[in-house]
Amino acid sequence: MAFVDDLVRVARAEWDRWGGPRVAIDSTQAGFAGPKMEEDSPFFAFVGDYWRSIDIDLDGRDPPAWSAAFISFCFIEAGSGERFPSHENHSIYVSKIDSGRFPGLSVEDPGVTAPGIGDLLWSSRTGRDCRRPPSTFAEARRELKKIREGTAGSFCSHSDIVVAIRDGEVDVIGGNVSQAVTRTTYKLDSEGRIRDGRRTFVGVIKNAL
Repeated sequence: MAFVDDLVRVARAEWDRWGGPRVAIDSTQAGFAGPKMEEDSPFFAFVGDYWRSIDIDLDGRDPPAWSAAFISFCFIEAGSGERFPSHENHSIYVSKIDSGRFPGLSVEDPGVTAPGIGDLLWSSRTGRDCRRPPSTFAEARRELKKIREGTAGSFCSHSDIVVAIRDGEVDVIGGNVSQAVTRTTYKLDSEGRIRDGRRTFVGVIKNAL
């Protein structure tokens, strides 16, 4: 079985473990057991599994965002080993991928690159204690370089794993989406590229591991 198949299998299994919360293409939600599932039993313990995969002792009752820990957990469980630079912050592991030191992984422009199964859709975001995030692929690449050079710190962002593609639609699974592991459907254009204004997409992490 290919690595991307294992990655999608792990992500889907985690989504099932959370009871299958979904955000539809029209933003309607279904399957959420509560407004803050991450704080409830047994879900807070699941978040603890994600944190422990990167050697951090936290769970869903702790305040730090855990979406990058979820991505790292999925790659680790799928058998990535050192081929994926697991980290608690999306912009840090994306910066490492952007260095070119991780064969099989690359950061591509979402404006011209269609996502595939097992890829990551990467978006910037705002939030409390977040510095101003990049809003374009070119700006994101500049910020990633600054992170590697030590001239700028991390910025707030989010990634989801692509698990299904249909005509005009892509399904992704990510952690800490409405405080759960959630499957979200986004819009694609006629060329299969992400075209959905609900997030500021700044990269497609192509995954050929």
